[in-house]
Amino acid sequence: MAANAKKLISPVCTAAYAWLAKPDEGQEYSDGKYKVTLLLDKDDKETKSFIKKLEAASDEAASEKWQDKPPKTLRYCYKDGDEKDKEDFEGKWMLVAKTKYRPGMLDCSEPPKSLGEGNEPASGDLIKASFALIAYEAGGQKGVAAQLRNVQLIEKRNLGNNQDDFGSYDGGFTVEAVDDDDDF
Repeated sequence: MAANAKKLISPVCTAAYAWLAKPDEGQEYSDGKYKVTLLLDKDDKETKSFIKKLEAASDEAASEKWQDKPPKTLRYCYKDGDEKDKEDFEGKWMLVAKTKYRPGMLDCSEPPKSLGEGNEPASGDLIKASFALIAYEAGGQKGVAAQLRNVQLIEKRNLGNNQDDFGSYDGGFTVEAVDDDDDF
């Protein structure tokens, strides 16, 4: 971890634009990174405390990098959702965390266990995330980025493909009924 890295853990929040199972690749604005946007409710008491810590840690990382003279046009990893043109972000703080490497993904057991493949958090799920704040200077831009470390899945809300459309069907096919050792 870099000398100016400040590690933080988010409160429970909603995942948006989640690229956690695989890196964001093959699209117009893809950057080849694992990433997630954390949506934090502005009115939540825990979020208010977290944002104060985030602001202080970001300022501290910038001060360490630029010797107490941070640039005036410094970019931060968090934004006010009310300033976006998306209704879903109103009343939220948005924090983007990214990494080149696949982040750890954990459940809520004690101690936390790694999530199996296919159980990765997705957009809409409730998560917590740990990240390091890193001051950077690249391509004429200066800022403080959130480098994603681990994600804890709190509640699976995105079941994909509307899996709740159907109930059980007595005598119907179930995944548990398939024996992987059967020869076809």
